[in-house]
Amino acid sequence: MSHCDPTQVRQSRTISVQDRVALHFLAAPNGAARALEAAVRPYRLAVRGSEEGLRLDGDATAVALASDAVERLLAAMHGGGLDDEKVRGVVGEAIEYVLKHDLAFRLVGLSQALRPMSLSQVAFMNTLLHAERALVFGIGPTGTGKTHIAIAAGLNALALGKVKTLVATRPHVMMEGEVITAAIRAETALDDQLAPIEDELHALLGPEEVKRLKQREQLEVLPLGRMRGRTFNDAYIVIDEAQDLTIRKMRMAVTRLGRGSRMVITGDPSHIDLHEEEPSGLPHILAMIAGTDLALVHEFDRPNIIRNDVVARLEALYAGEGTGAATRVA
Repeated sequence: MSHCDPTQVRQSRTISVQDRVALHFLAAPNGAARALEAAVRPYRLAVRGSEEGLRLDGDATAVALASDAVERLLAAMHGGGLDDEKVRGVVGEAIEYVLKHDLAFRLVGLSQALRPMSLSQVAFMNTLLHAERALVFGIGPTGTGKTHIAIAAGLNALALGKVKTLVATRPHVMMEGEVITAAIRAETALDDQLAPIEDELHALLGPEEVKRLKQREQLEVLPLGRMRGRTFNDAYIVIDEAQDLTIRKMRMAVTRLGRGSRMVITGDPSHIDLHEEEPSGLPHILAMIAGTDLALVHEFDRPNIIRNDVVARLEALYAGEGTGAATRVA
């Protein structure tokens, strides 16, 4: 998983554990240690035993979270035995508490604090707020909050005057029985498939503020085809559902980036709605930029799905159905 939260510094902490049995349990690579390391991803953490106790090494957020979780685990062990399920439950409670009480984002431009639902959302938001790269990708399954975070960060940049315009778009997907071509619809009419972007804006700002920003030409929600031929200067551009851009359309979109602008591209390469003869431009561009400094890539995993537990389980089932190739939906 890519890790690109620029707010993080490496940190080490040792927690005194006098009970050697408890120390062995906490440090065991196939037990509590592994659960802790997995739970704090995308933040990095290494857990191991030492003569002084339990040593935690990693990103500051991960070490702080793990320290709290270890204290909770030690308290739970005094109250009885712990199995793998209880360990995951205790660690999950520690993370949920921190997300709810300590990691909210109070952003200029938003009427209410934005409360992240996963540590991956925290890392993605910090990347968008603090990294300076002009091109950022948020990659992962549906329901992980990629679009919500991307638009919230864009509204913040707009309110702070870092950009003059927030532009949001997504490709049109041809539905079964649809007669008008995607190209014509995208370039000549307002696309009703842009409704999810409008929903996010209304949730973050309210309908009246969205209307005001549009009237002042500070906010533009437009069909993808209307980007063609334009250059967006001093803009924050969000391209959602980018897995449904062909290579040609992806090239058109990313080359619209003008001076003083940033582009955030979100999508799920495993869920492509293009026809078989049209390769997706998202995995193509990710492969092209791999190993370069052209962009930052933040990856969400299926455990980061926060929309609904049922969605997370269904996505896991769909993922296990294939052989690793992208799923195409007719």
